[in-house]
Amino acid sequence: MQAPSNRIGKVAMMIAMSSDEDEKAVREALTTGSLKVAVTYVSGALSYVQKNFVKTLVGSALHGNVIEKKTAHVHAVIHAGLEAMHGITPLVAGESQLKLKVAIVQDGIWLGIAAYGESAFHPSTNHERFGFGIMHI
Repeated sequence: MQAPSNRIGKVAMMIAMSSDEDEKAVREALTTGSLKVAVTYVSGALSYVQKNFVKTLVGSALHGNVIEKKTAHVHAVIHAGLEAMHGITPLVAGESQLKLKVAIVQDGIWLGIAAYGESAFHPSTNHERFGFGIMHI
């Protein structure tokens, strides 16, 4: 596996979609150079995820040293996180359950967020979801 040059979005997507068992190898193969990466998990009822998604990402990015506590850095996480949330938020009546793995990747100029996981209103409707957002720092 080769790291895509100047494609932090691809890196974020591949890490978010990696299994827990493969994540370390994927990160090592893809995060050469100056890329900074944080991974977190968000799960729960749709209303909970909508309320806490961006806060969780900001905390993860700060604690994982992907961003600094600067307005431009936090702003990038907020906007990329909101963009990613649009892809994972189900457009259904009712309270779906979500289980997501989220990767945050930063190269000093751009910040990408990819969220991959599952959602279901009922166990028989369980299916994959993916959201992605990117913002300049």
